[in-house]
Amino acid sequence: MRKNKRSWQWKAVGQLTSIVAVALGCGYAASAAAQSFPGRPISLVVPYEPGATTDLIARAVGERMGRELGVSVVVENKTGGNGIIAALHISRSKGDGYSIMLASDSTAVLNPLLYKKLSYNPDKDLTPIGLVSDLPLVMLVNASLPVQTLKEFVAYAKSHPGQLNFSSTGTGGTFHLSGELFSQMAGIQMIHVPYKGGAPAMQALVAKEVQALFGVVGSALPQIKAGNVRALAVASKERLPLLPDVPTFAELGYPNFVVTVRYGLMAPAATPPERISTLASAMNKALSAAPLRQTFGDLGFVLPEKSSPEDYAALIQSDRRMWSEVIKAKNISLDN
Repeated sequence: MRKNKRSWQWKAVGQLTSIVAVALGCGYAASAAAQSFPGRPISLVVPYEPGATTDLIARAVGERMGRELGVSVVVENKTGGNGIIAALHISRSKGDGYSIMLASDSTAVLNPLLYKKLSYNPDKDLTPIGLVSDLPLVMLVNASLPVQTLKEFVAYAKSHPGQLNFSSTGTGGTFHLSGELFSQMAGIQMIHVPYKGGAPAMQALVAKEVQALFGVVGSALPQIKAGNVRALAVASKERLPLLPDVPTFAELGYPNFVVTVRYGLMAPAATPPERISTLASAMNKALSAAPLRQTFGDLGFVLPEKSSPEDYAALIQSDRRMWSEVIKAKNISLDN
């Protein structure tokens, strides 16, 4: 009887030891898996067509992030729906760090303000990784308009109420909202004329179909140099290297008119913080590369020295507060 009891005790001890060993082994395996991230290619979804400037910077940053992470970062273009298609795809993806997206103002900031029923919630379904770039806006007028300065433009607009038009890339976009915001600040009336994209919006200005446009510096530079349009002010905190002689709105009496088109990286909300941190670190190292900064700086992009998930999240909320007031005041909506 004693022998059987002792045998049972040793058997129990052996089983317990095996259980502990398995548990410890699983712990070590989980730890190793966490430390090995990433272990396969990462998908970077871009809500723009291949070849667009924003697609190019996404590919350039993704390629350098891949070097830092030791895996490929594969760009997938999912266009349409004002960025909704791409955002919805990422929001439904597994939160493991292997699916990320290049988010625009529309994706992260504006869509919740413009649609009553939105198929994703950027605050609940997506999580910021970091800011990739800013594209400061510049106010442009047709060169034939009899104004040389912003002050003269405001005076001209006040003496011609409702007779000035401004173009944009579409209703509810940053170009449109910038025109509405400046009109409010300056106490003037301008009529918004939406076009399907930046090129036709610029062409409308050159062709005198409209008198003003709030656009990005890079695409405006050729027309500025050709003398077809005149730059009155830039909506950045400081003067831009590409337009050193053009003053900021702040210099001209509009300190709160700081407007940029922002692009950042986001991931599904369930992505573990340590993986978000890994991705943010790789992004920052990619953005610090001198060749990349030079190439996209020449196109009008302003790349941050460094950005954290918290930095980008704060910018998203700040921009949303600013634009919500404009959208409510003008009753702008994209609901059908």
